[in-house]
Amino acid sequence: MKKIVQSALLLAAAWTIIPTAAARTCSTRVKKRGPDRKQIALTFDDGPDPVYTPLLLDVLHQYNVKATFFVVGEKAERHPDLIRRIQLEGHEIGIHNDQHISNWFLFPSAMNQQLVLAANRVSAITGQDVILYRPPWGHFNPFTLSKAAQFEIVMWTAIPGDWKKKMTAVTLAERLRAARSNGAVITLHDSGDTFGAYKTAPRVMIESLHLFLSDEVSAQYEFVTVSTLYTKQRA
Repeated sequence: MKKIVQSALLLAAAWTIIPTAAARTCSTRVKKRGPDRKQIALTFDDGPDPVYTPLLLDVLHQYNVKATFFVVGEKAERHPDLIRRIQLEGHEIGIHNDQHISNWFLFPSAMNQQLVLAANRVSAITGQDVILYRPPWGHFNPFTLSKAAQFEIVMWTAIPGDWKKKMTAVTLAERLRAARSNGAVITLHDSGDTFGAYKTAPRVMIESLHLFLSDEVSAQYEFVTVSTLYTKQRA
């Protein structure tokens, strides 16, 4: 029995933890920090949300911030007006699977379906191909890199835990300041309806953005989309 349990645990790790760790730390296809210049990419996962995404977009407009949204495909189809507004206001749109399902629970054919459906839904609204992908929860299985070969996979340099129930705007703003650095990619969430998230957490996140973006140090940075962040600039 002990050997069976050990084998099962090893098999589970080979499907979940090991490919995730390997992709995050070793794969040249998985992007994180951008070049060493005073630019930061704010990224927002799990939307669009009919309550919080419009409020977030108002804040980004107020501070002249361009951001990247990794949207859930089925939500994009339910709220095409928000996808159009994100696009119209100069932000970038990537996908976060068609449903918010960890790749740890998807076999190759199901994962392929998640990617194709999400990309097609978004492209039908924007009229543009989707080029960016972020796996939900940052989870990779052994087939994630190959199934997502047509996309640029984007992770993060900081994920400050904005989804948590006890998070306050002041604490989150402090964590954002701690994450602030040249080439940083910071992950936040504009929806609180995914597993493990607090329903109204995005309201706190939006309050923290006011505190973070309005301070003197943040004013020294340019907040850009991830594609802009990773673009090589001419000398």
